[in-house]
Amino acid sequence: MALTEKTSMAPDERHDHAVRTGSPIIDARNVAVTFKVEGGTVDAVKDVSFQLYRGETIAVVGESGSGKSVTARTVMGLLTKRATVAVHSRIEYDGKNVLKFSDRQRRALRGDRISMIFQEPMSSLNPVYTVGAQIIEAIRVHQKTSRRQAAERTLELLRQVQIPD
Repeated sequence: MALTEKTSMAPDERHDHAVRTGSPIIDARNVAVTFKVEGGTVDAVKDVSFQLYRGETIAVVGESGSGKSVTARTVMGLLTKRATVAVHSRIEYDGKNVLKFSDRQRRALRGDRISMIFQEPMSSLNPVYTVGAQIIEAIRVHQKTSRRQAAERTLELLRQVQIPD
């Protein structure tokens, strides 16, 4: 089933087996995105809702063109000017609606708090450098840490997502 198909709204509470404490780090509700095209608009994302808790990993799955990347770009604040997010959409990061953030607030959030590796690895990652080296570089740019601190943090992050160092 594609993400763009309307199924049902996300429940107020999750009913899976994992025990969670606190509020979700990302709480996306009723996200809808359209794009202006010649002759009108195209619905790219229709009524997508999800929650992500600290320490949790989720996946967005769907066919090509179903809205996965647009959903992720909406969370990251990386949509083009042709895109419009519906007024009823809400995306909270740590309880704050990121759709209301200024460009400056979004830049501060990206890289330091939220990151994304795009689908095309040849344009997202440099094949000349290891993935670890590229993560170290991103951490140093956004967190102003030493190379050693960034390397330690990189190893920690790779272990968290079960990628061997």
